[in-house]
Amino acid sequence: MAARMGKYCRDMALVPDLALVSPALRAKETYEIVADEIGRDLKVTFDPALYNATSTTIKMLIAQVTSDHKLILVTGHNPGIAESAIALSGQGDPGMLAEMRAHFPAPALAVIDFAIDTWDEIAAGQGVLDRFVTKTMLSG
Repeated sequence: MAARMGKYCRDMALVPDLALVSPALRAKETYEIVADEIGRDLKVTFDPALYNATSTTIKMLIAQVTSDHKLILVTGHNPGIAESAIALSGQGDPGMLAEMRAHFPAPALAVIDFAIDTWDEIAAGQGVLDRFVTKTMLSG
């Protein structure tokens, strides 16, 4: 499934210029498969703080990203990843928001846009959910 997510990212031009990844074996493997499918060398940080991180920790890690990075990928673990996406997404298609809030399976991809100049400006409810992609959507 990670290969399909990577292909989706490549096809939709969702190519991160930085990836923050949990050092857990499964998260690293998932990231490597996604990166291979994207087909570019990506800047990656394997951060131990992402292992079973809370949404507060994930937000803090994102806030530390320098402003030269415009599109970041966070690969971690539920429930923290799901809680972060839900907390940060205050706007977007109501149906998509409801679906994400009801069930955020692994794997899933939430693309959240922010009208900010620097990552330390992100706040709960400030993001616009651009898309929510699950394995069911990519299985067809």
